[in-house]
Amino acid sequence: MDDFKKDFIKDVRHIQEEMDLLFDHFYKMGHSPVLTSKRLWRPPTDVFEKENEVIILLEIAGMKQKDFSITLSDDILTVKGERKEKTEPSITGYRNKEINFGMFERNIYLSYGSVGPENIDPDEIVAAYKEGFLEITIKKRKGKKVKAKEIEEG
Repeated sequence: MDDFKKDFIKDVRHIQEEMDLLFDHFYKMGHSPVLTSKRLWRPPTDVFEKENEVIILLEIAGMKQKDFSITLSDDILTVKGERKEKTEPSITGYRNKEINFGMFERNIYLSYGSVGPENIDPDEIVAAYKEGFLEITIKKRKGKKVKAKEIEEG
């Protein structure tokens, strides 16, 4: 792929992330989209790169391992699941309600920096959920393009 195409794809993905953040802000202001009946939320996510690995950190407190799934397809790592709302029958109303509940999905595009589908090892991905954070570590390598794969917590 030539440099123009790589830069274009990177720019489009950046615009998509910015639009996702805009919609997240729109949701938090109490608006809901007209075209969807279920509201999705996006957990806060950090992605950073080390010399030999990429680390993805998602804040998804109050969940269990069975409440979410992780998949890798080409250069897109997807984390999705559902956080159940804790309800108490004695609550008569809320003064403030900011915690997101329900279905969520987060797509992380791995084609940034020195990472791409051709140099990540799908057999060297480890996910650990601890103290409200899901940490996914992806080892870098040189080699063939990866295929779709379901990731198990390790």
